[in-house]
Amino acid sequence: MRANQLCEKTLMAGAVAVLAASALGAPGRFDLTGEIPVSVPSNKAFINLKGWVAAQTTAGPMIWKSGLLQTVPSKPGRVWTAVTGVNDFGDVCGMYQETTNTIGRAWAWVNGQLVDGPTGPVWMSNTATGINNRRELGVYLVPFSVVDCGNGSTQWYGKGGFGKTGSWKSAGPWSQQCSSACTIYSSISYAINNANDLLVNGYGSQSRAGGGCSLMNSYYVYWSNGTATTVPDVYYSSQPTMNDLGQVLSNASWVENGVTKVGIQFWSAGIATKIYTFGTLTPGMTVPSGPLRMNSLGQIIATSVGYPTGFYQDGKWYDLRTLANLPSDVTLNLLLDINDLGQIVASGKRGNISRLFVLTQRAFCAADLNFDGMVDDLDYALFVQAYNKIACPPAPEDCPGDLNVDGVVDDADFTLFLLSYNLTVCP
Repeated sequence: MRANQLCEKTLMAGAVAVLAASALGAPGRFDLTGEIPVSVPSNKAFINLKGWVAAQTTAGPMIWKSGLLQTVPSKPGRVWTAVTGVNDFGDVCGMYQETTNTIGRAWAWVNGQLVDGPTGPVWMSNTATGINNRRELGVYLVPFSVVDCGNGSTQWYGKGGFGKTGSWKSAGPWSQQCSSACTIYSSISYAINNANDLLVNGYGSQSRAGGGCSLMNSYYVYWSNGTATTVPDVYYSSQPTMNDLGQVLSNASWVENGVTKVGIQFWSAGIATKIYTFGTLTPGMTVPSGPLRMNSLGQIIATSVGYPTGFYQDGKWYDLRTLANLPSDVTLNLLLDINDLGQIVASGKRGNISRLFVLTQRAFCAADLNFDGMVDDLDYALFVQAYNKIACPPAPEDCPGDLNVDGVVDDADFTLFLLSYNLTVCP
């Protein structure tokens, strides 16, 4: 029996230590490293590289820094309605309404000062879409322009842009609105990154039909050098997101063997990869609209990918609840944001009380096959089961004993397993 042969093998730890450190497979465990005593009714919270968290709470906009909650100062005549981002300095942005009307206005708490978004006509709403490390605010203005076309119709459009007080810049060119054709590149702005790239929703160059431009199914990235790149196959559900590399994550629809599918798409350098399929598009189909976020390491969080706490790494989806070391009275509801260190802010409860939780990923420990933070006899028993089968099942099935990811569970994997087994405790 191959299991008996395992018991006869000798340790060869020194020669393959580097291989063990670089082996790929299941992600590292997550530890609970922060608990924030707030409730976020909007299911939106944001985490920066310092692990600081900003959110619109039931008590207004707050930022959590190193265990301390700070409230964003208010102004008379304002009602805070949303927090939409935080940068690595701890600057926060969001929206408010004046008590005299319901028009939304963008705001930012920057370097201890409260500043507003672009000013304009009383009918123009300003939405903050994020704030980057240049302390520039991404904004979405709607209606940016209202035009009487003289034919009984009035055309109005939104506009994306970014900047600071007194130096606002538009994303992309603007064009005629009442002629037979139009070119409108930035109707809705969704995100700004640290390179000053903007993720927006565009129309395009086309003939006017029915008195207005018909919407093209595309987002695009308006690069900081002034050019724009189309991101195809948009499906409008969850708000899309963009990381500091200019990569875009969104819901999408595409045709597969003559059938229209809907799912999650990762777009990078002109290549769109479908990483999850909700199913065939049907009339009245409801596609999840919960948080959809990613970092610059390719780690992704999403709801309803088989579970509400979906975590994607190295080409595979996981239920993060199975990877997290949590107290028995803590439950996770949704994953809300992830930073470039792999830290996640999630909504949940301790007992019956709503909370935000910060989860920090440990170093990868491939030999911890039952994810308990130890490599012991329980893991050895699981490894033996996989070793006896030798060949891994077809993807996307798990193959936990394949520590060097070569498609088989053999002596090379056993050597790697022994390195962790001798250490007992995962790093």
